[in-house]
Amino acid sequence: MDKSNTKILIVGAGVIGSIYAVKLSKVGYSVTMYARSRRLDELQENGLVFQNTNTNRVEKADVKIISTLSDEDFYDFIFVTVRYEQIEAALSDIKSNCSQNIITLVNNPFGYDKWEGIVGKGRIIPAFPGAGGKIESGVLCYKITTRLVQSTTIGELSSGRSPRVMRLYKLLKSSDFPVSICNDMDAWQKSHLAMVIPMANSIYFDGGNNYTTAQNKEAIHNMSLSLKENFVFLKASGIAVTPFKLNVFRFCPVWILNIILKQLYRTKFSEILISNHALNAKQEMGLLSNEFAELARSKGFYLRYLKKQSHSL
Repeated sequence: MDKSNTKILIVGAGVIGSIYAVKLSKVGYSVTMYARSRRLDELQENGLVFQNTNTNRVEKADVKIISTLSDEDFYDFIFVTVRYEQIEAALSDIKSNCSQNIITLVNNPFGYDKWEGIVGKGRIIPAFPGAGGKIESGVLCYKITTRLVQSTTIGELSSGRSPRVMRLYKLLKSSDFPVSICNDMDAWQKSHLAMVIPMANSIYFDGGNNYTTAQNKEAIHNMSLSLKENFVFLKASGIAVTPFKLNVFRFCPVWILNIILKQLYRTKFSEILISNHALNAKQEMGLLSNEFAELARSKGFYLRYLKKQSHSL
């Protein structure tokens, strides 16, 4: 793959979009970021500034910043990295552009029919990021998750592998992202939400951050019960739990989950990859929590512990 002639557009200049822009540009891909509002002003004034994870030095990524997109501007891949409540507006902004490969790195509880209705069938490649971090004083600080935890996950709506997905796989891998291909991204998304919604809700229930939540026995216990309830619902409703390792939440005793989660929430890892996002995306997580509960109701299930956690939203 000729990196310098591979054109990539990042729609959304928050944490996730900035991470992928940094990593892709560092290895030589031609990266453009489509930004709006205050973040646009910040990027136009200072560029995409990040802390190098190896040296801890502050550096500037070689990316182009735009605020308008022409229909004729071609990109090999468009990465859409906005929050769930922003996705329909973002897709509407790019629907007339001639580029055909739109990667949606966004939570999704209800499938892709509505999104394809906006941009047209066959254009969307479902995906989810394997990264997290924060932007503080204009500087991006980030962490890439390992394959064991969660790699960047991609796949087609009809099947997991296609020539364009394999090209995307190679592009991400060449940029040092752990990457996996999933044959059922819709089930993967629902399984992911079954996990992350209780994890975020526990922080809201506590009212603090991951460190204070770790000391809150009720918050930890409710999280364990909600995780177990969510995965029991998926299995009982015929939605495949994927990746398979997430079935641990169905089988693991609650008291063991309590110990594991308490230890997890004491870590810097939890701060970067769970707490930072939860505290900065409360509207998104509240909406996703409500819609996951609606999904369960549509299949005849009432998620009691999710509802109990959600009283804090």
